Amino acid sequence: MVEGQSGMVMERRVRETGAEWYMSGDDVMGKSIINPQGEDLGKVSDMRIAFPEGRVEYVVLRYGGMLGMGGKHFAVPPEALTYRSGDDVFVANIAKSTLDNAEGFSEDNWPREPDWNLIESARARAPPSREEAEAVESAEAPPPEVVTKERVEVHEPPRKR
Repeated sequence: MVEGQSGMVMERRVRETGAEWYMSGDDVMGKSIINPQGEDLGKVSDMRIAFPEGRVEYVVLRYGGMLGMGGKHFAVPPEALTYRSGDDVFVANIAKSTLDNAEGFSEDNWPREPDWNLIESARARAPPSREEAEAVESAEAPPPEVVTKERVEVHEPPRKR
């Protein structure tokens, strides 16, 4: 707390969570998807957009194959993805064994809806990002894009005469 001329001023650090942000389709395409264990699950190869609502119904995870050939395609709900900006990857709570054992879908027969059965829980959980892990190890504050300062000023109400 800092005493000021106008009363008491408090400063606190606030970690940004749940902030609304946007990414273009070009930014999403080709991004890697990993699981919380850090295993590479593949890349975003396409998206399915539902009209007339205009919302992304699912992203297509391309798993396996070599040099763009072969592999399987899976319909991953966008709600199950967490973007980790420091590592520039998406994290989905999907076990590699699930993808190994599931059929996926062919490019000729896209599903109408995402496959929620791929997700081990309804909420993706990810280990800390590289920046968060480094900040914890070094006992320093996280980088400015993760932490913001909020200034709260408290003023005395005017006295009645």
